[in-house]
Amino acid sequence: MLREASSGTMICTKCFAEIPDNSVFCLECGSRLKDDTVDPLYAEGSDREIYPELARANLLRIQGKYEEAIEVCRRILGRFPSNETVHALLGDIYADQGKLEDAIQWYELLVELAPTNVQYNAKLHQLRAMHAAQIAPPPPAPEPKPAAKPKALVYGLYGLLAMIVIGAAFIGGARMQAIREQAAQPAQATKAAVAAAPAAEPVRIPPPSPTPEPAASAPPAPPIVGFAGMSAVEAELAQKLSQRLNGTPVWCAYDPATGRWMARTRIQSGVLSKGRILQEALALARAFYALYPSQPTLSITVIAPSASGGDVLVFAGEIPPSLAAIDPTTVDEAQAQAMLQQFQAWWNPVLNLQS
Repeated sequence: MLREASSGTMICTKCFAEIPDNSVFCLECGSRLKDDTVDPLYAEGSDREIYPELARANLLRIQGKYEEAIEVCRRILGRFPSNETVHALLGDIYADQGKLEDAIQWYELLVELAPTNVQYNAKLHQLRAMHAAQIAPPPPAPEPKPAAKPKALVYGLYGLLAMIVIGAAFIGGARMQAIREQAAQPAQATKAAVAAAPAAEPVRIPPPSPTPEPAASAPPAPPIVGFAGMSAVEAELAQKLSQRLNGTPVWCAYDPATGRWMARTRIQSGVLSKGRILQEALALARAFYALYPSQPTLSITVIAPSASGGDVLVFAGEIPPSLAAIDPTTVDEAQAQAMLQQFQAWWNPVLNLQS
């Protein structure tokens, strides 16, 4: 059967390849070289004997040539029907194609050949589970949920929101009305006092201590616009203060019960801020104490145009002579903040004035 070659080698009679003399199979073509071996690895039908054919079938499987791979395996089974590796390879080839029923049949035959093999049994169980999942009916489509009906809570929330809006509008209107009434109170009080007073003036308002007027003649006083019913002394003082403030409208009133003077000025235009309003109040107080240096205090109110028409009260406070001595044009932001802490003042909370 064999033809001797050089020392230590021999020649395969099938493919004539030169191979070591101790080989049982040809390293080139896989043909059996020795028929008298008793090693079970070299027994007839063993994987080692049919290795070239198994390798070719597996390569065809990897390449996706399933029909050719199956044909190679069937030729092997025609000679060695009990070879386990061929049964397993056939089952894997059919499983790769998704033909689970055929794959299960080959693995069932394989488990009959080797019932104690754990790997074969596990693969058969896996294939059966995959096939059961494949043929299982699809889950029913979920029924569309009916549109949710409006809940009573939603209506309640809408009602609460409407009540909040209506309440806010009512409160805002009430605040604006209160501000207008508050601004009109001094004028109404003055009118009532004048109407109630007898024709002869019962109370004599002490005239201010005059200060020397400049030699130059004063410019003509602007017309006094504002509170009706000022007495002659009050109107005269308001006119003098307006002249010192370059024509800014000023109103004056004297309280005989307390012996105190009250003055009001109006900011004509510009951005309202606490610093701006404080400067106007200090300028008015400075002009007043220049005429009334002996007065201990002066009650000042400041009004400004309202966005809704008319005027609105923005400030009220008692300014002593010590603060009026400061020139308001030289007051910076830090000084204004410090001065605001030195006397009691009221600021209109609705306007949200900035410092």
